[in-house]
Amino acid sequence: MDCVIYTRISLDRTGEGLGVARQEKECRALAKKLGLRVVKVYSDNDISATSGKVRPDFEAMLDAQPPAIVAWHQDRLLRLTRDLERVITLNVPVYSVTAGTLDLTTPAGRAVARTVAAWSQYEGEQKATRQVAANVQRAVSGVHQGRVGYGYRREGSAVVLHDAEADTIRAAVKRVLDGESLRAVCKDLDAQQVPTPGRGAGWNTTTLKQLLLRPSLAGLTVHRGQVVGHSPADSPRVIDEDTHERLKAVLTDPLRRTSPAGRTPKYLLGGIARCGRSTGALDEPGKPVECGGVMVRAVGRKTRQANGNEKRQPPSYVCSECYRVRRKQDSVDDAVDRVLIGRLQMPDAAALFTQGDPATLQEARDTIEALDARLANAADMFATGDIDAAQLTRITERLRADRVQAAAALDAALPPAVPAELIGPNALQVWGGLSMDVKRAVLDTLVTVTILPSGSGKAFDPATVRVTWKS
Repeated sequence: MDCVIYTRISLDRTGEGLGVARQEKECRALAKKLGLRVVKVYSDNDISATSGKVRPDFEAMLDAQPPAIVAWHQDRLLRLTRDLERVITLNVPVYSVTAGTLDLTTPAGRAVARTVAAWSQYEGEQKATRQVAANVQRAVSGVHQGRVGYGYRREGSAVVLHDAEADTIRAAVKRVLDGESLRAVCKDLDAQQVPTPGRGAGWNTTTLKQLLLRPSLAGLTVHRGQVVGHSPADSPRVIDEDTHERLKAVLTDPLRRTSPAGRTPKYLLGGIARCGRSTGALDEPGKPVECGGVMVRAVGRKTRQANGNEKRQPPSYVCSECYRVRRKQDSVDDAVDRVLIGRLQMPDAAALFTQGDPATLQEARDTIEALDARLANAADMFATGDIDAAQLTRITERLRADRVQAAAALDAALPPAVPAELIGPNALQVWGGLSMDVKRAVLDTLVTVTILPSGSGKAFDPATVRVTWKS
């Protein structure tokens, strides 16, 4: 009598197929003992019978309708009752090396097979339930498995911060919270040849956004996309939880403006300033209606002088609607800079721009100043030998952690896209070091700029650039 052999193993860690090879060897020995002639071997290696994946050779065996089947154990052939019913339709005996014969041609044999299959399916479902519970427990307790994410590295069995990657993340977080675009940050990372989290050739906004939104950066544990708990208090964190929440609010804000792919904006007021030319009409309160067109940056025009020579006018902002207001770019930018920086340097600027209690903002500033003084004092004590390196490390780690919290409180009290250090006596110096993306974001957050017309040939008058502070 002819027969076929069916072998399967759920997980082949080595990929060498040794498990199915051993099964085939013992199945051939059984077939020889029973006087059966093996005409074909069907094998599904590294495929679970309960995963729902198609088992190609199992399907091929059913299509071939063999006269008899030899398997190492019934659960190698099937573990789901629905698979058993398909084998039953063949109406053939099934011989197994470790569990005897299942005569599927008789009612009694089919009843036994169904019972065995039901218990096999139960065991598989119980195992899956235990595995899910164990995975959730590991996630809640902060136990890391598998490959660690960008910003972390393994040190033996422990997971610690990868200093360079963590610094990259923190710098990107600060720039985004300061109003800089993801595209500009990616461009700088590529320019500095900073390795990407994956195998990509360069940084892109999708990769960076996904990285910055990872809850694990703030010590939050995730299972199947849901935050299920916190890592232990002593677990390494790239950013604190408050910063993560602020970052999430910024990057998932449906009103967040995203620029189309292209060049990074180069000009301070292009697309931000508005045209203030009067249209001659009046609104309901009786006020003159202004053009309101968006001012765009235009290359200087060429003009012919009386002596016949051509002279190019300097770059200007021109109204994209009426084209009748044109002002020199450098002069307008300088006028807006002066108004903005002058106001940000005033003593009451912090109270003016805070979103919460001004006292909270001042308290955070005082805390940072005190912590900086204590850090400097600790460095002096180490230099004079009053404390050793280990003591200096403990002191500075604690003080820096406190400073991070104070800085987060300071940033949270300010409008989005306004760096905390920009408000105060150092506003001019800080403004000069900001990228164009951040400058534009700050302007768009704090003021409305309107460019008024000026008579032809007149010297530039700063009063014709109206800067209105937003409430």
